Amino acid sequence: MDCSYFCSRLNQFVDGELGYLEVAELQGHLSFCPDCAAELARISEVRAAMAAWGEAELAPPPGFAERVLARAALDPVPGSRRPFGRVVSDTLDQLDEALGRVPLPGGRTVPVKNVIGYGIAAAALAAELQRRRLRRLRELKSL
Repeated sequence: MDCSYFCSRLNQFVDGELGYLEVAELQGHLSFCPDCAAELARISEVRAAMAAWGEAELAPPPGFAERVLARAALDPVPGSRRPFGRVVSDTLDQLDEALGRVPLPGGRTVPVKNVIGYGIAAAALAAELQRRRLRRLRELKSL
């Protein structure tokens, strides 16, 4: 198995959602793969930063809305459509430029787009899991 298999399970690992054998397999891979171990560390950092924020309300910096709207006002090329993934990526880059970096405990910082990107990925994953759960319930009811 390649790293993409293991990287796709890192969030489940952190959440304690993997079975014993999957945990053992992933831990074995992490012990010799510095890239996957670094990704696990990044995920843990982002989660720790988000937990440290708690329920505190953070006010956007002055002029935030104006800067985001100005950067989002892109004229598409007539007759063409950019793929949705490219639009999301460009938007995250623009937010990153407008907002800069998010402070982490210990004085380190991460780009805003990393935090927002993980949030988008988490929301997409939650929606997909809910869709699968509902499909499974429909299948079970039809038995």
